[in-house]
Amino acid sequence: MVDYQNDSRRMTASDVFVDFSVELQRCEDASPDAVLSDEGGLLQCFTDVCDNLRAPLSSDQDREEYEAWSLESNTWTLLRALYSERLSGTPSAPSSSKNPYTPPLAVAQRLIESNKDLLELSAIRDWLHEIPFSTTGVESRRGYAPYTKNKLKQLRRTGAKLPQGLVDRLDPDALVRAKAEDDGARLEAEDASYERAFLRSLYEHVRQGELDVAIESCRQSDQSWRAASLSGGQPWSDPLLGPEQGAADDDDAMVGTGALERVVKGNANRRLWKSMCRKLAGSQSLDKFERALYGALSGDVTSVLPVCSSWEDVVWAHINSLFESHIEAGLASSPAGRYWQRDSVAPMKEKAPLDPEDPLTGPAAASGRPVRDELEDIFEKLVRSDKPELSMAAKNPFRVAQAYLIVGKVGNLLETFVERLEAAAADTEPETLAHLLRFFSHLVLVLRMLKQPLPEYASNRILEAYVHVLEAHDQDEDLIAFYASHLEKQSAIESYARFLLTFGPGSDIHARQGALRKSCEHGLSLPLIARRTVELILSSTLASLPPSFVLPATGLNAFGRVDARQLELIRSLEWLTAEQETYEDAIQEANALTRWFLVSDAPQAARELLQRLPGDLLHSLAAGSPRAAVQLDIREYLDYVALFTCLDLHGQWMELWARRPGPSASKLEIAQYRDEVATIVDELHKRTVELLEGDWLKLENLDSTIDAAASRRQTELSRIRRLVVPDVVFRLHRALFESSQFVPENLTRCLALSTLIADERFQLYLELVAATRDEIDTAPLGLKAYLSEVREASLASLDRGKGPVGVL
Repeated sequence: MVDYQNDSRRMTASDVFVDFSVELQRCEDASPDAVLSDEGGLLQCFTDVCDNLRAPLSSDQDREEYEAWSLESNTWTLLRALYSERLSGTPSAPSSSKNPYTPPLAVAQRLIESNKDLLELSAIRDWLHEIPFSTTGVESRRGYAPYTKNKLKQLRRTGAKLPQGLVDRLDPDALVRAKAEDDGARLEAEDASYERAFLRSLYEHVRQGELDVAIESCRQSDQSWRAASLSGGQPWSDPLLGPEQGAADDDDAMVGTGALERVVKGNANRRLWKSMCRKLAGSQSLDKFERALYGALSGDVTSVLPVCSSWEDVVWAHINSLFESHIEAGLASSPAGRYWQRDSVAPMKEKAPLDPEDPLTGPAAASGRPVRDELEDIFEKLVRSDKPELSMAAKNPFRVAQAYLIVGKVGNLLETFVERLEAAAADTEPETLAHLLRFFSHLVLVLRMLKQPLPEYASNRILEAYVHVLEAHDQDEDLIAFYASHLEKQSAIESYARFLLTFGPGSDIHARQGALRKSCEHGLSLPLIARRTVELILSSTLASLPPSFVLPATGLNAFGRVDARQLELIRSLEWLTAEQETYEDAIQEANALTRWFLVSDAPQAARELLQRLPGDLLHSLAAGSPRAAVQLDIREYLDYVALFTCLDLHGQWMELWARRPGPSASKLEIAQYRDEVATIVDELHKRTVELLEGDWLKLENLDSTIDAAASRRQTELSRIRRLVVPDVVFRLHRALFESSQFVPENLTRCLALSTLIADERFQLYLELVAATRDEIDTAPLGLKAYLSEVREASLASLDRGKGPVGVL
């Protein structure tokens, strides 16, 4: 587990995400028992994380944050307590004993052990006992009312008159009797102050489940009578009458002459004692904390509520009452031990009804109403409380979660949270919402580990929102991949793909592809994520064809500047080139994007795209027997490579032509230049003719009649041929014509090119034909413009003493 005490990171929001994920990943494959374990279990670790994050905070200065960590810690503790009981297996069978003398303690223990509802109530009450509670902490003081005692002694010695209202006796009931006669009855101020604080301290001990401490405090303060009055709640037991409880332990036996001696414990008149506690709890002459003290011991709610200062206090008062009333109902209806409950051994009537007016059982327990229905009513009343602070506390998301967990409606909890998620995003501080999403996400994951059924949509939506929170906080890709892997498959892919979008065009390719590969470590599909990421980037751009283009006056500019948007589109393919298993997708998307760039008059971007594809792309795709569709993609890709080879060669020719020798150049310089021209132009001629004769971008087996994607592709390819074929024809024609000054035979090649254009086998002339009648005279690279340049070459041929087609 993380050492939070020596970990300087713990206070940052970013590291909170990491701390919880560390614990979750450590226990990811743990069994439910291991998750619920007190020693190193996941829920205990979550509690420790919260406690240590709260430790450096001040409850005054950092009140909201302090409370948030406290409430979350309490919730993880509650979850562990509840599911430890809920997953503990089937309770032991109810006792079939009808022995009328079975001690009440044995009956009560068997009743609790055989009833899941009572086990849960007990666990909830214990949980409420453990929640940190502000106490007064009164020290024990020897002697009862010493200041009043000394005052009375002094008055008797001097014979002075007793001050008005001061009690004249110090037996335990003296103050109650005096108050019944005189509303001003009192102890000396110091004693009265101590008594109030002492009674409050006793109640607080009971509120914390420390009845034994309260009893011991009474004894240490020389109030043994009060210790006795608090001790009457333990049911009576006799080891000789309860053999089913096993052999007596050391506390239940005394060794005398070698025989086991009988030790009787508890209160045989417990019901009478509880009735008297109820009477005291209702007495207005007692201090409110004394009334609450006896009310808590007897399961009364009315007397306890006035001293409740928090939501937890009120819930405890109701849970305590509910538990006590069900124990009383169980004892009253059990045929075992009926002698102690009814003073009779006569057989009980089957399903004899309990008295709904009995204050110790109450109408709910008497009628057999389900415990969880009662709990729901309790929490609903708290939400609707007329006390604003109590109502507001009940609406706190963590307390809402606690209420739903207690009533066993965790599915409703998740669905309710999701329903309010959108509104919460607008109304809640981002850090508060992030805190809640982290909690609910881990709640979902823990409950899955405990194999609990959960609503799929709500669980998925919460985890998805948490992944977005991690993205917004710039968390590590490994962390995001871990949580994304717990999403439903399609959502996991979508969430992680959207996370990868945060790697902008300026990010390093290794960082990008490393983040993508992280997905595999958490069971996500790399190919599906890569495809979806590229789809998200390209979908808006490639959603529609660009508007019809006009052939540029100067042809394609393959060496222009690539802008930021174009670079972003180009780099999107890096997600598909990270692994060879997505190479087929890579070449398909590369071709689609190249088509887009070319029909958008951005050949420089298409050229950059092809240069960035991995060198082993074709070799990997061609290995084995690629599918027909892949073969078409390879063919299209190679056609683009051929185009840019021609454009690169033409660029080299233009550079060479720009530095042609002047009139003063030597014959050697001219000869060297002529050789360079011949080499470059020959290669340009060869490559361009291969392109023109190779049915460039005329893909076979592309049935556009039945496939919309194929139809779109065919339309794009046709546009590109209309753009590219005239361009490369004019480039080659002009290169041959201009270079004929140094290589005369190139003029013959120049004129022979027109024959290729007119050849019906290739029908290249169709690409130069104007689309409309108006374009015949204006198309800069149209057929009329080309014939004009052919005419110029023919005249030059005649001037050089050759025929109009460049031959004698």
